[in-house]
Amino acid sequence: MLEKFKHWCRFKFEGNRWPLLDFARRVVMINGHQYVVRMAAEDDIQKMVDIERAIYGEEPWSYAAFQIELRRPHDRLYLVIVDDGLVIGFIGMSVDWFKLDLHITNLGVTPGYQKKGIGTYLVGTAINYARHTQLHSVSLEVRVHNLVARKLYEHLGFRERQIKHRYYLDNHEDAVDMEADLLKKGESK
Repeated sequence: MLEKFKHWCRFKFEGNRWPLLDFARRVVMINGHQYVVRMAAEDDIQKMVDIERAIYGEEPWSYAAFQIELRRPHDRLYLVIVDDGLVIGFIGMSVDWFKLDLHITNLGVTPGYQKKGIGTYLVGTAINYARHTQLHSVSLEVRVHNLVARKLYEHLGFRERQIKHRYYLDNHEDAVDMEADLLKKGESK
């Protein structure tokens, strides 16, 4: 699987700058259904905002926030998953080249497509991307009360690091800061 994955993500170097994050468009099967996974474009922003509104009743990230993120190709990567031409989910990632950490900034799947393995697939793709780019860890925050997501992340190898009190702006809910360590035992950071 990892060999196949190497063809899907690649780096483009520009002078002395960090590499551009890149991801090749591909068709995938998730639970017997075919989807397209590709890098997000500015044309996808409104749909990402709409997905957040459908999930949370509001959009935690504004249109402008997504625009800023997509314009940072050296340390941000956003992927969308598409069904029959419609964006039905997305994942945002931020790379900290000094800590060698890939941070999942946000993840959203349209409610009608939830519990079909799409979120699991997107998080797994982020983990594989981090491994391929030789990062040491993948991190994220999740709402303390989102037990379904926490269980999923634990199943995928994430462990709780700490509680971030009053982390979320909408209701000041605490977040669980989680990390998946990608180094094999005995390796050092």
